[in-house]
Amino acid sequence: MEAPLFPFCGSSNSSMIEKLPVFLRDDQCCVGGIDFITMIFTLSAIPFDIMPATLERCVSVLKPGGLVLFRDYGLYDMTMLRFLPHQRVGFREYMRSDGTFSYFFTLDAVRELFRASVLVELNLEYCCVISVNRKNGKKMQRVWVHGKFQKPKSC
Repeated sequence: MEAPLFPFCGSSNSSMIEKLPVFLRDDQCCVGGIDFITMIFTLSAIPFDIMPATLERCVSVLKPGGLVLFRDYGLYDMTMLRFLPHQRVGFREYMRSDGTFSYFFTLDAVRELFRASVLVELNLEYCCVISVNRKNGKKMQRVWVHGKFQKPKSC
């Protein structure tokens, strides 16, 4: 049996369910009931080949008109440039020393992933920031992708 998207949806642990507010119990499950989802440096940690399925599961819990607010690593972010060649495991995909993934997005890659999940692009842009470590004065060039996507109201 596949694990529920959220631990309280479809759970058979009655003691856990009884402790939940009424709106989170099984008869009030979150499928089609969430107003917005924030995906902040989340999608890049998932292997690229399962990103579409992950987005589909997220879309399933959104209300029609619900939003996905997205921020993640952009191509050529300083984090990407610091990886060693042997850490590369795919196209713009790297493995950290702790075993987690890091994927670095282009606007087109994000656009294609979200469009394939029937989400409508409201905003999508790069955010380039120079962050300074105050202690050592080191400047770090950060590249992030920001996006705002909406589930069609007709879904």
